[in-house]
Amino acid sequence: MPIRMTGMASGIDVDAVVKELMSAQKLKKTNLEGKKEKLSWKQDAWKEMNTKLYSFYTSSLSKMKTQGNYQARKATASDASKVSVSATTATAGSYSLKVDQLASAEYITGGDIKSKNLTSDSKLTDAGMELGQTITIKTGKNLDKEFTFTVGEDSKISDFTNKLKEAGLSANFDKNSGRFFISAKDSGTDGLFTIESDVTGDTGLAALGLTNITEELAKGGHDASSSSDFAIVKAQDAKIRLNGAIIESGSNTINANGMKLDLLGTTGDEEVKISVTKDSQAVYDRVKDFVKGYNELMEEMYTKYNAASARSYSMLTSDQKEAMTDDEVEKWETKIKDSLLRRDDTLNDLMNTFRSAMQETFEINGEKFSLSSFGIVTGDYREHGKLHIEGDADDAEYATKTNKLMQMLEEDPDAVSQAMSGIMSKFYDKMFDKMGTTKLSSALTFYNDKQMKTESDEYEKQIKNWETKLTDIENKYYKQFSAMEKAMSELQNKQSQLAGFFG
Repeated sequence: MPIRMTGMASGIDVDAVVKELMSAQKLKKTNLEGKKEKLSWKQDAWKEMNTKLYSFYTSSLSKMKTQGNYQARKATASDASKVSVSATTATAGSYSLKVDQLASAEYITGGDIKSKNLTSDSKLTDAGMELGQTITIKTGKNLDKEFTFTVGEDSKISDFTNKLKEAGLSANFDKNSGRFFISAKDSGTDGLFTIESDVTGDTGLAALGLTNITEELAKGGHDASSSSDFAIVKAQDAKIRLNGAIIESGSNTINANGMKLDLLGTTGDEEVKISVTKDSQAVYDRVKDFVKGYNELMEEMYTKYNAASARSYSMLTSDQKEAMTDDEVEKWETKIKDSLLRRDDTLNDLMNTFRSAMQETFEINGEKFSLSSFGIVTGDYREHGKLHIEGDADDAEYATKTNKLMQMLEEDPDAVSQAMSGIMSKFYDKMFDKMGTTKLSSALTFYNDKQMKTESDEYEKQIKNWETKLTDIENKYYKQFSAMEKAMSELQNKQSQLAGFFG
């Protein structure tokens, strides 16, 4: 900023005068900044609403358009200590189950070497291992992944366990018990591993309380015969017989015939009886949750669309904010923010889409079904499209009516499944169309985000232009006052000369 010496001849406070003159000019730039900020608030309001709409579309509505979500099943086992069972799409009926063996991971407990007083930082050679020996670790479904570790002069116990971890194993040396604990991370035969050294005897793996874990030993297992012995639990797959059919799995969680079986113990010669029945209450609750989410979203859109006008609340300038308390500023701006989507055409269009979707029908064998066929109805017009489930105990106004939805779920679940999923699929498609890419909006967006971005960029451009223009205007004012000062200075000089001439 240039240093200006003003008012020397005239005695006028030129800076103060220019400041007053510029305040009127700056008002245009301030108005643009206010419009840009208000648009930014509106963008934020729409982003928040878009997130809620998209979440409803991808979660609640997406589930309701899938027939499988109307076919809930519940399952019980005669012996919950052997298996925990849940059903998804399993056919209703009775099943017999035998658990012959559980899946287990290969697990090694090293022998006791506590007398050597080792820690993770101890050198392997201090433990008694021969220098230069190579230890080979194999993992993978077919032991097709190979890792090697060479015992060097500075190799520590922690280096060895880190190599085991690199190979995909869990490995730890416990200095308190003086033992190595090594295991596969996953159960089942796919988690088989071997650990072998090219040195045998006391200076090989035996120095660590271990032994060469060959494939044969890993598959056969070896129990400890005393508290100091090395032990290995072999990896094995779970094996069950479901209605006589043998099923094997590397995990103790088995999904079969639409059931999830969490195996807890073997059954021997005993059979566990599993009963699968339809779960009408679970389906009812899903529909109820959807209705609740729909109503909440509709209520929010209606509230924003019919918000009180904030026409008398203009955007505050910096000077106005300084003259107000923080609480006053917050209340003022909240009034404006609450009204940003008032009478918004896009929001109104979305509400109409929601309402029309709930009036859709779906035909099954020549018979048309609507939501009202299942007792899902709209209430008083003053509720603005809110849905109710007739006979629902949590809806005080409609609780005394016949619960058609539960009745239909019990008597004709297939009709509910087909019709409801069909109606919701139409709703889903309508929402998908609303967030397609256009010149004004991006994909997966329900509002004109591109248009708002263009408007914001235009405001930014105009603000920058005004910044340049204001600088030019200010310089022009100072130039004019400078010319005036110069003229007055010259006049004063001439007056002084005349005064001197006439004595």
